[in-house]
This record gives sequence, structure tokens and C-alpha cells, in this order.
Amino acid sequence: MVTVTIMLIRTLLVSLLVSCHFTVFAQTADQMRSAAEAEQAAVKAYRARENGEFLLQIAKANSDRPNHPRLIYNLAIAKTLNGLHTEALDLLERLAKMGLSYSFERNEDLKPLFENERFKAIVSQIASNRIPINASEKIFEVDDKTLIAESVAFDPRSGSYFVGSVHRRKIIEIDRTGKQSEYSRPEDGLWSVLGLRVDTARGYLWAASSAVPQMAGFKESDKGRAGIFKYDLRTRKLLRAFLLPTGESHLLGDLLVDGEGNVYATDSVSPNIYRIDLRKNEISLFLSSDRFSSLQGLAFGKRNEELFVADYSKGVFRIDVATKAITQMKPADHVTLLGIDGLYYYRGQLIAIQNGVNPNRVVRFQLRGNEISETRTLEANHPDFMEPTLGTLIGDELIYVANSQWPLVNEKAELTLEKLRPPVVLRLNLKKALAK
Repeated sequence: MVTVTIMLIRTLLVSLLVSCHFTVFAQTADQMRSAAEAEQAAVKAYRARENGEFLLQIAKANSDRPNHPRLIYNLAIAKTLNGLHTEALDLLERLAKMGLSYSFERNEDLKPLFENERFKAIVSQIASNRIPINASEKIFEVDDKTLIAESVAFDPRSGSYFVGSVHRRKIIEIDRTGKQSEYSRPEDGLWSVLGLRVDTARGYLWAASSAVPQMAGFKESDKGRAGIFKYDLRTRKLLRAFLLPTGESHLLGDLLVDGEGNVYATDSVSPNIYRIDLRKNEISLFLSSDRFSSLQGLAFGKRNEELFVADYSKGVFRIDVATKAITQMKPADHVTLLGIDGLYYYRGQLIAIQNGVNPNRVVRFQLRGNEISETRTLEANHPDFMEPTLGTLIGDELIYVANSQWPLVNEKAELTLEKLRPPVVLRLNLKKALAK
């Protein structure tokens, strides 16, 4: 993902979303504009130490964007500065129950709470959120540490894995013996390879590819280009590139194949979902909505009738495939749905890779109607984690990239070579993890 640095003012704008995919769009235009204006006003008031105005404005921002951990934290600070300690503790406790990690005890704005026994219990809970939960096992490392690997797919028939590279603009195949080779060719015209999916039944490998500044050989004329590339799984031949129109900005981040072989793909820059009709062999706009912000992973529910889509800055949507009706899933107070990259459906539940929270983690979300009522962390604080991204669900096993290492490549495509490590692919047995 493309990392967006967020400038903070001391501890006021303590950001949960430490990195974001590309450009983050509005929740809805009015909501986002109102929240942004209120947050800017809160910054101004905080700088001037106008605590009453600070509270008023940050409360408004929180109302416009409810359940956003950064705003919850800042609201807790504002309430502390205004002497509303019990309400501040309620908010901090809520963040701790989300399973997140903060340094509350180092925040001077929270100093009036430091001797409070409830505050000490919250700090203790936060410390427990930093304890490793490691149920994943390493499958392999990729030899080329300069890939900036975003995705991995698996072909059960051949036993081969496929890894997509952001920086090197290619697909690597790792066969059942562990041999690594280049699957794609330079003449295929790939940009950064983001989402990957194998359609074993029909013998295709699908790749979502988009031009980003972090890729080698990026030209300004490439900006906004994106497409879906269809390969013959066995021969490696590029069968077709479904390119989105030029003149518009696109960033296809992930894709999914339905039971009939049709492909759905999310656009992280424009609020769109695209669909390739396999029979017609053409791509078209499936759905566009200003309710979308920064679309990422997607997963079908039962029988491909509903589509769950992650939005990095807003949460999770459920879409009725037939009617295209959109429902935003409502999280419980102790659940955050922000910062989701990969999203998967498993036995009536959602499995998410959250790399926009601290700690990065793999979580289970419990579905209950239009709500997500519970969350459970299945993997967190893993030693190989450095922005885990996308993967694939094979039976009971989630196979995923542990360390995309996006922060180690800048927008000039320059790598921080001394810090790069070989890309790691992990396997998490969900059945076993959920049984614990």
C-alpha cells in the first residue's frame, strides 16, 4: 500500500491509521467535510489551549465520524483537559477493549488520570494488547527482498504459490518443490501487482495491476492507469489485459472470482467496484457510490449472493449482488473496522487483515445481522509482521503476506535496502486458532 504520512500535533492527533492505502476519499462528501472542518478547528483550539472549544469541536468530529479510534482518543484528551475524567476513562477503556496499543501513560494531557486506579487498569489492558499472539507458521520466504510483495495466491492443483510485486512489477511463482521463478514477462505490461486470484477450475490466474510511484520505471504518464490481467495458469501466457479508461485515476487493489468465473475488483482511488463478465469477456462498472471511501479487500458470503467489501477509512460494507443495495456494517462499541486490507469469509464470519491499526493483526469479526458484534484477535505482534497485506483462503487456512514493507520504498521508487527483509508468506489455520 502507499503510505500517507499524517502530521500530528503533539499527542492531539494520535493516529490509529498509521498508514493508508493511496488516497482516502470521503465517507460521504458532507460527513467527511464536516468532520475535517471540525477536526481542524479542534487543532486550532488545542494550540491556543482553548479547552472548551477543543472539546466542542472534537466532539463534533467524533459525531460526524463515529467509532473512529483516533477521534475517540482525542475526545478522551479533550474531556480530561475539561475535568470530565469519568467520561475520559470510559473512552480510553473503549480503546483498550478494541485490542489496540497506545502509550496513554506517556501522554501529559492525560496526567490528571495517572493516579486513578481505573486508568492503571486500562494501561495494564493496553500492555496485554502488545503480547504476541502467534498461531501462524512460515511457509516460505521469497529470495528477492526488493519485491515489496503485496499479495499471494495458491493453486491447489499444481501446489504452486504466486506472489505479486509492487516494486518489481511482476509475478513470482514458487512451485511445490520450492523453486522460485518469474511467472510474468516484462512485455506483459504489468504495473504494480496488487491483488492476485487463482481460478483453478478454469485454469486462470487473475492479477489486479495499478501504476504507483513506488514501482520501478514509473512515469508521470502512468499515473492513474490500472487494469486486470488474465493469464493461462499453466502456460503463463497473458490472455488479455482489461484496462480501465485513461483520463481517470484508478487503483485496483484487490479482486475476487465468483462461482461462475466472473471477476470483481475494488478501486481504492475512485469509489468503484468493477466486474469482468467471463462469458462476454468484457469489463464494466458494477457499482459506484459516494458512500465508499478507500475500497480494499472483498469476500463473498454464502452462495455469492452478498459481497462484503472493506473500506480502509470507513469499515465494512455488505452489498446485495442482485439488487446492488449497500449496507454499512455497524460495529459494536469495542470493535474497530478501520484499517482493513485483506477480507475473507469463513464459516459465517469475516476474517480481516488489519494493517492500519497498532498492532497489525489478523482478526475474526462475528456477524450478527447488519452488525459486527464481536472481534477476536487471531494473530498479532508477529516478529515477521511489517504491514501484512493480502492473502487467500484455502479451506481452513489463510495464506497471507506478512511483510509487504511499504514504508521502505518512497514515491521516487527508492528502496531502503539496508532495512529490507525477504518477503515472508505465512499460513494461519483458522479452525485451530478459533478453537483455542
